[in-house]
Amino acid sequence: MKKLLLLSVFLIFACTSDTKKSDESWLFVHTAKNAQVTNNTTIIMPLTRDIFAFTDRPYRKHLYLNGKQYASLWSTDETNSFKTDPPNAVLTWVDKDEVKEIEVIITNTSFNEGNLTYSIKENSGIVVNKIENVSLFVDFQNWHQVFGGFGNKMT
Repeated sequence: MKKLLLLSVFLIFACTSDTKKSDESWLFVHTAKNAQVTNNTTIIMPLTRDIFAFTDRPYRKHLYLNGKQYASLWSTDETNSFKTDPPNAVLTWVDKDEVKEIEVIITNTSFNEGNLTYSIKENSGIVVNKIENVSLFVDFQNWHQVFGGFGNKMT
């Protein structure tokens, strides 16, 4: 009887749990051979390949965004957008034989002449320098809800 009761509770929970698209959590990845940290609030990275984005289970979706599409994520005033709620990100690079990383908050992004220019909060502690073998990992909740316009490119 206990097993039947537990099974019933599990089935009720499974049937009523909410797994809407708004629960999708996306990670955006921008990689480049090098980037330039021009000051303590600006990082310029060339865009040689589209930005790769993907979700985790249970959605398992991915897509590619060109520079203009990606930068547009900071141009809307929608609730939970990158503009109204700047995303956390981790910037990694190789310095000699050591991989370094820093957490940043990206307040704006623009795309011009093949480069993405990231504006970050000043208190990140980033050092002005040219950096190599760069990856930027940007996290975002509820991306599909706010920016569903790219939804037709999801696989």
